[in-house]
Amino acid sequence: MKRISILTLAMMLLSLFAISYSVADRVNAEDTNTYVVLNRSDAVITIDANLGDWAMAENVLFMGEGAWEPLGGTWDGPADLSAELKVIYDANNLYFALLVMDDEYVAQGAAANHWENDGAQMAIDTTAGKIPAGWPNETTHLYNFSILGGWGKETGPFLGDAEIKMARDDSKKQTIFEWRMPVGIIAKAGTELKAGMEIAFAIITNDSDNNAPGQTGWIGWGNHTIVYGKNPEEMKTLVLSDKTISEPSAVSSDGKVIATWGELKR
Repeated sequence: MKRISILTLAMMLLSLFAISYSVADRVNAEDTNTYVVLNRSDAVITIDANLGDWAMAENVLFMGEGAWEPLGGTWDGPADLSAELKVIYDANNLYFALLVMDDEYVAQGAAANHWENDGAQMAIDTTAGKIPAGWPNETTHLYNFSILGGWGKETGPFLGDAEIKMARDDSKKQTIFEWRMPVGIIAKAGTELKAGMEIAFAIITNDSDNNAPGQTGWIGWGNHTIVYGKNPEEMKTLVLSDKTISEPSAVSSDGKVIATWGELKR
């Protein structure tokens, strides 16, 4: 029987995983009210604004034309403004990766509001379907962030700092946001994130262009939680799954695991 070399096997696996990722679970934001959050398991996520270690997290929430709302601006296609969001979790943290396609990165300066610096805004509430009416309430947290403005805590009872990295790549017309939120800044002390939990969530990414600086529109999911007043009842739902992500392994001819995919790459 012809034996397959590790290099050949590695190339086969690479092709297989590339195909798998290309048909990942990519959902348009306007078509769903829920997002399934996978468990991090033993996958290593480094908060560094490099999203290469997110490749095996297949659930992608896409925000484009159907998620756009103008505030004096126009949407001129996915290159003008679109975004892909991924979320994973472990018992003590939520991890987020937001990749934004934006042909013009415009920032008004460090003293400006986050949303005027092509920034993002998010709301989160671990009580999910039990959110009190009105704003502010006792459970919903609102955070704003941008490259120049940093991480901003607008309101909420369990406020604290996230670990966040943000970067702009003008050559690719991409803005990258990657952050980790410890459970302690979104829930009561002692809360553990686990499969079956539902977390209310909303996010928008604002657009500012050279010919129209400031907040001229946005794409998002649960937009009206954040804009046109604060409306927690408009939040969407993150559903924590028992499905895990981890680096796949190469297997020998006798069925034994011989290396992790990370080791093959090295």
